Amino acid sequence: MKRAGATQKEREFQDWLAELALEYPDEKWLQPQQDDVIDFQIEPWHNLYFRAFDDLQYDRFFGAMGGEGPITYLALSQWARDHAVFGEDFHEFKIFMNAIDGEWLQMQRERADAARNKKKRREELA
Repeated sequence: MKRAGATQKEREFQDWLAELALEYPDEKWLQPQQDDVIDFQIEPWHNLYFRAFDDLQYDRFFGAMGGEGPITYLALSQWARDHAVFGEDFHEFKIFMNAIDGEWLQMQRERADAARNKKKRREELA
């Protein structure tokens, strides 16, 4: 499995560790501490979406009790106008940005849930 940003030597080492973990499933210290790395190769056209997300990630509703809403259409539309993204290109831009933003929101929800659960466990132990 090719891993993003890893050299051949690093990949071989990771594969060796994975084999050890399979051979010794009862050894907790050998088990992976994080999910598998997603294979992702950056393409030049991704830069537009990375720049847009960096510019727009805080142009959203933040709830008084926590939580975030999606990036607003108005913010997406204005950013696209400012960067000459029109017509069918704007339609595709919205689709990609909504997908990126949806992933961001999911990660934020998971982080908030984990923090809430950690706090709850600490309170139960106290």
